[in-house]
Amino acid sequence: MTSDAQTRSRADDDMAGTAVLDADGPGGALPNDAPATDGARNRRPSALIARALAVLLVLLLVALGYLWVTRPATSATRVADYVGALEGARSGVVDLTSFDYLTLDDNLRQIKAVTTGDLQTESLKALSDRRKTITDSQAVFNTKVLEGGAGVTKATSDAATVVMVIETTQKTKASTQAQVTRFRIEVQMKKVNGRWLLSGITGR
Repeated sequence: MTSDAQTRSRADDDMAGTAVLDADGPGGALPNDAPATDGARNRRPSALIARALAVLLVLLLVALGYLWVTRPATSATRVADYVGALEGARSGVVDLTSFDYLTLDDNLRQIKAVTTGDLQTESLKALSDRRKTITDSQAVFNTKVLEGGAGVTKATSDAATVVMVIETTQKTKASTQAQVTRFRIEVQMKKVNGRWLLSGITGR
């Protein structure tokens, strides 16, 4: 074999070896007789992580797409339901739990206006039954919903659940200073004739 032919043969062999390595890729297996370099070892786990992340991304996109396609038909109206229920709960709880011994009749009318069902019946009875005690002690209760302390946990077109933190200030003629108490409550709301009314309250 001539010198030129030998040179071409060695060049062909080098190109063939390079092609084999390129076909394996960064994460591919190295020939048995070629020791793995640090670079090859580092590239292999990186490629596996990249593929795993890609699969995870695809799964998330598929899941989000499924949730969007299968979303409830009423989701478009629930924003208004949430807002209405929250506003109704905030104002209703204040009217229900605030009263003054000088204006008990007005307080009873307020309670009737913002409640429905058993909650209305029980609240009116409780305030009426304690009228003498409230008057004799000159009791005044003022309630406020703490800023940022209220939120809707679920809502449909005619029912909702609202959680909130309220602060009640109590004064009587026997108290030297007002007593302040905070409560975390869960309020059940019901839409009656287009208005959100309180239908139940529980402590949390």
